[in-house]
Amino acid sequence: MQTANVNVPVRVDGRHFAVSEAIRQHAVHKIDQLHLDYPRIIEAHIVLDLQKHGNRHFAEIILHCAGHITLEASATTNDIYASIDSVAAKIAQQMRKYKTRHLAAYRAHQKAA
Repeated sequence: MQTANVNVPVRVDGRHFAVSEAIRQHAVHKIDQLHLDYPRIIEAHIVLDLQKHGNRHFAEIILHCAGHITLEASATTNDIYASIDSVAAKIAQQMRKYKTRHLAAYRAHQKAA
């Protein structure tokens, strides 16, 4: 069983500001911590945005997974690191939910046969 997504290509894009190496490493580290084996991540795209009004930081993660599965989550806070942490937690929850649904359907199909 796969316990980690190995060598996931991660793109980190910044809008309205330059993404520093520390922010980039923090975002990549959060993606590397997604250790669920289903759905298998093929590519991750992280969009970070500094909104003009109110000094709000927006983070969005788009995961392209095996089986034509695309998961998206976004979060807005006053701190860019908090936004990244929040959106990573949301995407992990979506992955758990998807895996639970998949396993429930698989088990129901096995019972019926």
